[in-house]
Amino acid sequence: MRGEKSVQEAKMVMIVSLIVSFVILTFGLVTNQWDLVVFSENKAFFALSLLPLSLALVSYLKLSRIKKSPQKMRATLIRESDERLVALGNEADARTFKILQGALFLAYFGYTFIFPQDVFASAGWWILLILLLGSMVVQSFFRHRTCGSHS
Repeated sequence: MRGEKSVQEAKMVMIVSLIVSFVILTFGLVTNQWDLVVFSENKAFFALSLLPLSLALVSYLKLSRIKKSPQKMRATLIRESDERLVALGNEADARTFKILQGALFLAYFGYTFIFPQDVFASAGWWILLILLLGSMVVQSFFRHRTCGSHS
């Protein structure tokens, strides 16, 4: 049963990634064809479409490996479904998030002190501020939601 869940998840990731990649690529082609300037270079859309495309490729390779040799993929399926291993993975993700949040905090303060003339005027300053505050708000939202569901 758990193997079927992993297969369904991989199929969903593959389909959604292909759709997102196609939409970004199509948008890039349209802006390039009609000479619309969204960014300074419209090549960015072509580069951005590669990320979801590569995610779809990884999902496809996983599905084909499961189909060809399910016994060899058993360890991977167990790793994805074992509650203890999932909990350890979640703990590692939480620590990584805290490190990235701290780096974002330092980048925000560094940017503010290095370029004080850009405060409230630069897009980079606002982006760092929004990302920092957004990460804090989203973290507290998920913490409240998680704690509320366990009560």
